[in-house]
Amino acid sequence: MQNNTIKEILEQIAKAQSIHIAGHTNPDGDAIGACLAFGMALEQAGKEVTVVLEDFAEKYDIIPGHHLIKDAKAPADLFLALDTAEQQRLGAVGDLWKKAGVCINIDHHRSNTYFATYNYVDQDASSASELVYRFLQDSYPINKDIASALYTGILYDTGAFRHSSTSPATMHIAAKLMEYDIPFTEIYDCFFDRRSFSELKIMGQALQNAERYFDGRVTLTTITAAEIAACYGTNKELDAIVNYLRGVEGTEIACFLYEKTDTDVKVSFRAGALHDVCALSQKFGGGGHVKAAGCTISANINQAKDMVLAEIKKIM
Repeated sequence: MQNNTIKEILEQIAKAQSIHIAGHTNPDGDAIGACLAFGMALEQAGKEVTVVLEDFAEKYDIIPGHHLIKDAKAPADLFLALDTAEQQRLGAVGDLWKKAGVCINIDHHRSNTYFATYNYVDQDASSASELVYRFLQDSYPINKDIASALYTGILYDTGAFRHSSTSPATMHIAAKLMEYDIPFTEIYDCFFDRRSFSELKIMGQALQNAERYFDGRVTLTTITAAEIAACYGTNKELDAIVNYLRGVEGTEIACFLYEKTDTDVKVSFRAGALHDVCALSQKFGGGGHVKAAGCTISANINQAKDMVLAEIKKIM
């Protein structure tokens, strides 16, 4: 599978007038930041831009460009998928993808399937937002709002520049974005220091449920929909849990499972240097990165837990 060049993709974008931009279902800070940054840049260039994203947690309101998030009804000249490893991860907007004149896929996940007409995938990049910066830097003006959105996406997906995907190039881009007088301290506080009371209660419940397996090399926890509801929270308030598990001394693989429905369980994995959780997620139809990945399992939560532990046992 071969990438197209940035030049080839920019030429296709230049030809289009109406453009839909979407990220993966259950969008995170990187997907939202990348979509809104690219959307604002294209809007400035006179394009008709619609950003299609699902509902997300209030903390993402700090990212500028929300006026671009609308319902998309008619197909566009061009559909731009960002931070999305496969077509199915676009969710409900998949029909608009199929009907678009040109489809472009820009992503950094190892499990990307190169599902578009034009593809640009770099699994060594820290984030989709870092890739969007590559496309914008010499072709579209970057202002404070665009810089804030890109910085937010990079900060989120690098875990505040802690993850192994953080490169000198990543830090250089972050420094360039800070030159636009962005509120970088507020962005950090919003994602890593500030939380709702319900999120705090959910975290407490998840930690209470935590267990260790395989001589402490795996730390796993689950939370049910009823437990989330008892904390007066939602499943939009779960991001920090798996990373907290990963920090437990001796943990090689961290697993967090939560109920989306009675028959669908979302699983998040984090790993240290010894394991590839992207390959583990792919066993269940998911994907992601070597050290951070996820999937959805069609089962009840206890069955899903047993299935995950059975697969982990094979690699321990």
